[in-house]
Amino acid sequence: MHATVIGDCDMVTGFQLVGINGVKVSNVEEARQTLLKTVENIDIAIVIISEDFSTQMRDTIDQIRLTQIAPLIIELPGQSGPSGTIDMSSIVRKAIGVKV
Repeated sequence: MHATVIGDCDMVTGFQLVGINGVKVSNVEEARQTLLKTVENIDIAIVIISEDFSTQMRDTIDQIRLTQIAPLIIELPGQSGPSGTIDMSSIVRKAIGVKV
């Protein structure tokens, strides 16, 4: 099982320095297509994605989290800093239909 990073040049380069491969993307659509292709790879257990892109593709990420056990998608702050918190209760409500 492997991990991969999807983000801007600086983020991907930083992770490559510690041995984690990644894909450099420059816009949200590239990030979305890369994520969709990455989750098809059964060898990938963890996907680290920049919040700079993930906040703009929330529906895609939520759909993957609701329908697939793996990979684990981790959102890390990008160059613009943290965007806020993930509303896990809304994800659970979407998944099982119960408000927690």
